[in-house]
Amino acid sequence: MLGTFQGELVSVFGSSIGWFVGHAILLAALVAVVFAIRERDHVIKHSGLGRSQANDFGFFLLLTLSLFYFYSAVCGFASGPSLVVGAISALFLRWMVTILG
Repeated sequence: MLGTFQGELVSVFGSSIGWFVGHAILLAALVAVVFAIRERDHVIKHSGLGRSQANDFGFFLLLTLSLFYFYSAVCGFASGPSLVVGAISALFLRWMVTILG
């Protein structure tokens, strides 16, 4: 799941410790997601973010992923630049809609 990063972990720490560090990273991410889901009411009440910001972020992610697919699958760009161009394009479109109306 970590891709080439797992290979780098193995080359730095060795096979057994690299395997352990990689799985520890995955476990920590899973625990963070579970904790965020279980404590979502507390996070929503005390974070200062409302439903409109959550909807805005969700729309940004959806548009970024759509543009990433377009740039990588249809246009044939590499994955990294496709993600960057997709995110920048989504932010630019959000700015045009918000500021320019």
